[in-house]
This record gives sequence, structure tokens and C-alpha cells, in this order.
Amino acid sequence: MNEPAQQISEHQHRHGVAGNFYYLLAGLLITLLGLPFGSRVPEMGLHSMTIFFCLFMLLAVWSLAASRRLFQSGAVLVLCIFTLAGFDMIFGSSRTLDMLSLLLMMTFCCLSCYIAARNIFVIHRVDLNALVGAFCVYLLLGLMWAMFYSVLLILDWGTFTGIHKGQNLDVFPDLVYFSFVTLASLGYGDISPVGGLTRTLAYLETVTGQFYLAVMVAGLVGAYRDRTKTGATN
Repeated sequence: MNEPAQQISEHQHRHGVAGNFYYLLAGLLITLLGLPFGSRVPEMGLHSMTIFFCLFMLLAVWSLAASRRLFQSGAVLVLCIFTLAGFDMIFGSSRTLDMLSLLLMMTFCCLSCYIAARNIFVIHRVDLNALVGAFCVYLLLGLMWAMFYSVLLILDWGTFTGIHKGQNLDVFPDLVYFSFVTLASLGYGDISPVGGLTRTLAYLETVTGQFYLAVMVAGLVGAYRDRTKTGATN
């Protein structure tokens, strides 16, 4: 075995084999497609975000199984969010519970994002599972930015035109829509940020989306080139 291939093999052994990102993708699609419908169901609209995100986590946590430490961290986050969701449904929504839920959800998304991005940018894997993971990272970025905007609304640090401010998490599907429109730099204009902080986050999200696509393509090309060189020298 040549030196580059041996280094990659040792790195994979040290960090664990990549997770199955089909679970993560399935959870993300269920969440993103289910949120608009769940928000319209009577008595469920306010809790639709938490319900669908819990479904997402139940599927996504299996994508962390490649590393015992990360799997345990993901399982702990799932348990904490389930607990907060139970308190929220039993005792009613509150600003503190909404903030804690959002922070834990963002932490879980960051953990999933790290696992998926590691395959291309660190391990340099080029297969279908790694490509699915790269797509999941893009979806996770949009979801996390929507959570950032939700935090701003809860703290009254920003507003948006085109969004009727209801209860704290009731407008989350609209924020998800705005987040992905901004991430993809479409700029429809039907929802617009108001205030310096929200506008700053909006253009930073656009820059992040474009930068990620450029880096992802470069990473895939580099990984494919390394793989080709490895195959040629064997």
C-alpha cells in the first residue's frame, strides 16, 4: 500500500468509518417537507417544529453511529430535546423553553454537519454516501440559519417583513423558507429582514452558501484526483 492510501486508511481507522447519511437525508426531507403541513394542523402548529425535528433526530442519530463518542453525544441531545418538548406540550410554551430547544437543536445540527463534512474535507471520500452527506450539510446550513433567525425573533433583536409574528416557534416554516431562499441567493423579496443584525445575518448566509458550494466542489475534485493517483500507482 502506498503512503497516501496508507495515511487515509489510518485516518479512517482513527476517526471511524463514515456514517450512513441516507438516514440523515431522510430525516431532513421529512422535516422540511412536513413543517409546512404540520403548521396548518389545528392544535399542532406551534409544536410542529419540535415534532418533526424529533423525527429527524431519531433517524439522523444513526448517522453518528460510526463514532461511539459522537453517537453518545447525539443520543444525549435527542433525550434532552425530547424532554424539553414534553415540558413544552404539558406546561405550555415559554420563551425560556423555546430558547433552550433551539440551542440544543442547533448543537445537534452542528454535530451532524461535522460528521457529514468530515468525509469530503478531511477523510476525502468520494462515493455516493459522501455525496449524500455533502448535500445534507447544505440542507443543515439552511436549517441552522433558520434557527438563528428564530432566536433573534424570540429575543426581539430583529423582525421580518412578510412574516406575521405569532408565538415564538409558530413562524418557523416561514423562516425556513426565507433561510433557503437566502442561502441559494434567490432573493425573491417576499420576506425581507428589518434591522441591522438580521440584514447582516442574511448576507452572511448568502456568502456562506456560495462559499460552501465552491469549497465542496474543490474538495470533491481534490478527493477524486487523489483517488485517481492512488489507483494509478497501484
